[in-house]
Amino acid sequence: MIRAALLATALSIALAAPAWAADPTDMVEAARTYALQAPNTLGVARQGQTQIPNYTEAQFRGIRANYKRFEVVNDRIVFCGEVNVKDPKTNAYTGWTRFAYLPGDPPILVTPRPGLGLREVGPQVLHNVCDTGQETWLDGDYTAPFQKKPGPPV
Repeated sequence: MIRAALLATALSIALAAPAWAADPTDMVEAARTYALQAPNTLGVARQGQTQIPNYTEAQFRGIRANYKRFEVVNDRIVFCGEVNVKDPKTNAYTGWTRFAYLPGDPPILVTPRPGLGLREVGPQVLHNVCDTGQETWLDGDYTAPFQKKPGPPV
């Protein structure tokens, strides 16, 4: 009898729990497109500067995407993760460092590491777009598209 009551209570709680909304299709598609373009955007020189030197040898991990909806301006996708790059001078890996990548024109890469992206504002931007606790994260790991090598446009 007690078992039945506990089961009924657990079932009613489970049924009353709010359902999580599916990720918005447009945001998932935008994140997928930007992730596939990342090697060519970050690994190829634009205006005389490559955002990630030696991109073909860079290692990525834990890349997640979040998005923000705006009423007046374009919605924003942001990627947050870690990258390990080879220093062009020493040809040695520099160690894992956090990054935020904001696709757009111009694309913005921020890290706390000297010589990699916009370091001067890196910690503040990383906090504001990756660590506030208010991010709307899309499901999934976006590491694989970033790990591809730059090549013909996708």
